[in-house]
Amino acid sequence: MRKIAIVIFFLFSSGVGLYACEMHFSLLHPDGSEQVIFPGKSTVLKEGKEYLLRVQFVEDHRRCLTPPEETVYLLNDEKWKSAKEHLPLILLSQSQWEEVYVHTWEQEIRFKAQESGEWELQIVRDCPKGGYEEQLTILVR
Repeated sequence: MRKIAIVIFFLFSSGVGLYACEMHFSLLHPDGSEQVIFPGKSTVLKEGKEYLLRVQFVEDHRRCLTPPEETVYLLNDEKWKSAKEHLPLILLSQSQWEEVYVHTWEQEIRFKAQESGEWELQIVRDCPKGGYEEQLTILVR
């Protein structure tokens, strides 16, 4: 009984692990191949080519107060929007979030790798239950 109480205490005291949401990323290349992208690892793209980024948001705690639409994308610390053609990755289109399973939403983002270099795409979900913040490193060559 004491061991169970210790495990329960540990789970509740670590809060973020219980409440944080998850996000998964995949990239559809111009040749039709699909690649899973992991935060913290670099992804190499070809300059001048268009790509489709699929983002999946999984609400782990089942009672999220922050809807998927409040997910923010920052490219080199600047909001990534279609009107910002000066950015090295040009946002061409962004679909609405669609619930594909219970507590799981997906969004597709079409963009062009306009400029060679190393770029940081930051994904932020600000919420009182831990939220989410990760960076995808994009290398355009």
